[in-house]
Amino acid sequence: VRELCLLFTRGVDYRWQRMALMALQEAAEAFAVRLLEDAYLCSLHARRVILFPKDLQLARRLRGVEGGG
Repeated sequence: VRELCLLFTRGVDYRWQRMALMALQEAAEAFAVRLLEDAYLCSLHARRVILFPKDLQLARRLRGVEGGG
């Protein structure tokens, strides 16, 4: 988080509260789980049980910009 913050704030180092970092972690985990669930549904639709990168790409594309993709 600190590295990304430095990248987007042009070198200004901000302090992060523990609860803020926990909220970011929770959101990132929820995003990853939901994306993998959607990608798995794409693989099932293709009559496969193996998850391929193209399933993740399709799930992100179907979500659109507002869906986190």
